[in-house]
Amino acid sequence: MKKIILSALLGLAIIVSCDKKQESQTELSTTEQTAVEDNANHEDEEKSDEHDESVKLELNNGEKWAMNAEMKPFINEMESQVKAYDPVNGDFKMLGKNLSDTNDNLIKSCTIKGTPHDVLHAWLMPHMQEIDQLKKAENRDDANHIVGELKESMEKYHEYFN
Repeated sequence: MKKIILSALLGLAIIVSCDKKQESQTELSTTEQTAVEDNANHEDEEKSDEHDESVKLELNNGEKWAMNAEMKPFINEMESQVKAYDPVNGDFKMLGKNLSDTNDNLIKSCTIKGTPHDVLHAWLMPHMQEIDQLKKAENRDDANHIVGELKESMEKYHEYFN
C-alpha cells in the first residue's frame, strides 16, 4: 500500500512539475515576444524622429510655423528660466541643468511631423548646443555670454514659430 501511495505522489509531482515547466516556457516565450515588440517599437520611434538636415530655419510661406499645444509649455518654461536668471548671483550650473531637463520634456512632447518638424529641428539643434555649453561653463562670464545667446535663440524661436 505504501508503494502505491508513494508511486501516486511521485507521479503527481512529475505531472505538476511538467505543467510548471510548460507554463514557464510559455511565459518565457511571451516575455521574448514582448521584448521583440518593444525593440521594434523603439526602432519605429527612432525612425519617426528622423529629420531632413538640409532644411533651414525659414518661415512657412511668409508665415510663422504653428507649434503644437503640447510643446508650448516647455518652450515657455525655458524662456522663463532664461529670463529669470540673475547674471550677478544666479546659479548658471543649475540653470543649465534645468534647461536641459525642460528641453528633454520638450523633445518627449514633440508630435510634429514632416517639414514643420524639420524646421523646428533647425532651431532646436543650435539651442540645445547652447544649453550644453552652459552646463559646461567654467565661470560666470562665459555663462552670462551663453545665457545671452540663449535669449537670442528664444527671440529667434518667436520669429519663426507661434
